[in-house]
Amino acid sequence: MAANSVRARHLSKVALAAIAIVFAAAWGPAWAQAPATNFKVTIEKKRIDVGDGMTYDAWTFDGIVPGPQLRVRQGDEVSVELLNTTPDAHGLNIHAAQISPEHFGGATKGTLQYKFRADVPGVFVYHCNGIPILDHIGHGMYGAVLVDPKNGWPSGPAQEITLVQSELYGTPRANGRIIPDHTKMLEAHPDFVVFNGQLNKSGAEHPISIKVGRLVRIFFVNAGPNLTSTFHVAGVIFSTIYHGGNPDNLLHGTDNLVVGPSTGAVFEFKVTEPGDYRFMDLDRAHEYNGAMGVFRAEP
Repeated sequence: MAANSVRARHLSKVALAAIAIVFAAAWGPAWAQAPATNFKVTIEKKRIDVGDGMTYDAWTFDGIVPGPQLRVRQGDEVSVELLNTTPDAHGLNIHAAQISPEHFGGATKGTLQYKFRADVPGVFVYHCNGIPILDHIGHGMYGAVLVDPKNGWPSGPAQEITLVQSELYGTPRANGRIIPDHTKMLEAHPDFVVFNGQLNKSGAEHPISIKVGRLVRIFFVNAGPNLTSTFHVAGVIFSTIYHGGNPDNLLHGTDNLVVGPSTGAVFEFKVTEPGDYRFMDLDRAHEYNGAMGVFRAEP
């Protein structure tokens, strides 16, 4: 079967089913909060499952895309160690770190170490600092950093869900294998736009469960590398949005927010009745190419 036919078949499934072809796990081994402020991350080249019968030749942090979620509290002293066992140069740029960019490496073929104080609360991206950064992010080297406010989130306890939006560049071959395409990255023409690195995981058949009347808090990161995202949940007006994830940057009573590449936000809401509430990027081309999923509200 021709590669274009394979891609058309995948996209037709999205359009006909009108369900998400995204992965948006609310929690799990890849997304567990780290037990300490000392993080060790290993670089690994790996062919990963991106769902819907497809694989992606990725460059990864700890063998997963996105990389492991890093979570600390405002004021923590954070220690980072990056182990690169590949023959290629890589680095680690954590956007929550206010230190000289020289620490982030980019020509590293061994071990990279640095420390920083997490002074500013928010939702941040981290990514490889290897050159060109576009290709390293496009191959899968990105993840989310959560810096909780020192006194906790102003709205109190909530069901917390992390969503990382990103792009996959490359036409699937007949066997479903995707080899990242540098030219498409330069042109900002992704073949798929996904949440949390995979396809077809949280649509109508595998929704993310939420509870009626319970506060939901979404930690949202747009890893890019190129596209903006207008995040929205159908049937919802967000009670609070923290731009950048910082409680000082408040918005109330709006139904969407434009989030640029390598930027984050926190979205909070409650629903008042059971049902399926689709979350999406309101750029309809992005939605068609995969940027959509389902919250299923139950009593």
